[in-house]
Order: sequence, then C-alpha cells, then structure tokens
Amino acid sequence: MGLLIAYWVIFIFYTIEKFATGGSSAVVGWYQHIGSSIVQRCDGWFLTKWSWEKFLANQFAILAITLALYFVERRSKRMPRNQDD
Repeated sequence: MGLLIAYWVIFIFYTIEKFATGGSSAVVGWYQHIGSSIVQRCDGWFLTKWSWEKFLANQFAILAITLALYFVERRSKRMPRNQDD
C-alpha cells in the first residue's frame, strides 16, 4: 500500500513540476516517457507506440488498485478479530 501511495505522490509532484517548468508540452513529454515501454521483437528492441488511451487506462487501473487496497485495509482494521484461545 505504501508503494502505491508513494507512486501517486511522485506522479502528482512531477506532473506539477513539469507543468511549472515547461507547460503542458513538458507534462505530455514526461507522460510519454513513463508510459512507453521497450519490447523485443525478432530483429531488435523497439519502443511501443504511446497513446493517451493506454496511458489513461493504466493510470486508472493503478488508481483503482490503490483505492481498493485502501478500503480493504481500512475495513480490516475496523473488523474485530476473533481470538480462539
């Protein structure tokens, strides 16, 4: 859970920093940097094509996992533990 929270803090911090220093084009450039991946094909290594749809789908998936883990952890702390001693 802590790693996912750290991810979102860093993601938001760098988004704000890139926007403040270079505007929206710097933010998009950074998103392309973190959203692209290198894949191996038979004749070499290639960068995958970046798209807003894939990037946003990935970010929403990470956000959904973060929120789900948060609520599960919160709920498990509220539930009394059964002690079979």
